[in-house]
Amino acid sequence: MAMESVSKGRGTLWSTLLVLFTPFLLNIFISSAIAFSTIRAAMAEGKPLSEIRVEVACNLYKYSFLWSVIEVGLGLCLARAMGGWAWLKEQFSLEDFSSNPVRSLLLILALFAVSHGLIMSEQLIQADMEYWRKVARALPLWSKLYLVAIAPLIAGIFEEVIWRGYGINRLEQHLGTGKAVVVQAIAFGFLHGISLHTLVAAIIGLIYGVVYVKRRRLLNISIAHMVTDVMGFCVAFTVAA
Repeated sequence: MAMESVSKGRGTLWSTLLVLFTPFLLNIFISSAIAFSTIRAAMAEGKPLSEIRVEVACNLYKYSFLWSVIEVGLGLCLARAMGGWAWLKEQFSLEDFSSNPVRSLLLILALFAVSHGLIMSEQLIQADMEYWRKVARALPLWSKLYLVAIAPLIAGIFEEVIWRGYGINRLEQHLGTGKAVVVQAIAFGFLHGISLHTLVAAIIGLIYGVVYVKRRRLLNISIAHMVTDVMGFCVAFTVAA
């Protein structure tokens, strides 16, 4: 009986890990498919490598709505598994902010400052402004509006539901709270691909995870996430103008 319980527990742990890392695998698969398709079409037209590089980046941004669809679908499924609408209402209760508005505002600003600072530091390290200007100018207006106004809203809600709300609560049943926070942060980092941004996203996920463990609510964290994404794209498009 004890062995059966251990086996079941391990199975649940592995299924949770699979859920948390599947978006990374989908990201790699879909991004690769978009990139290969773009490269093949561009090479057939005889375009130079510099133009192909820009086209690949543009198409990855233009098709970024696919990540939003995946996150919404997965997030809703996991929210249902965690308790459905009642759980979501608890996680995004206005009391998370209104119980102490000043403290909540300071927390949101602090999370934004740290996250934005890490992302901007990464961009300075990898700065290739001429390349980014070409990408930004090639993006259609609808894509820019989506990246600034819609994608951050979806990511701010559903990425927090998936990696903080679901990930930490399920992982800590098997690994303990500390390891759960670390593992979900690693999964969150890999969601963003394999690059320096992986490390930056993992650090942000670790910080958000620690805050979530102390509060067990997602509203303030989600607001900070949204603001970070909105400001990040606003700054990126502004410097490219």
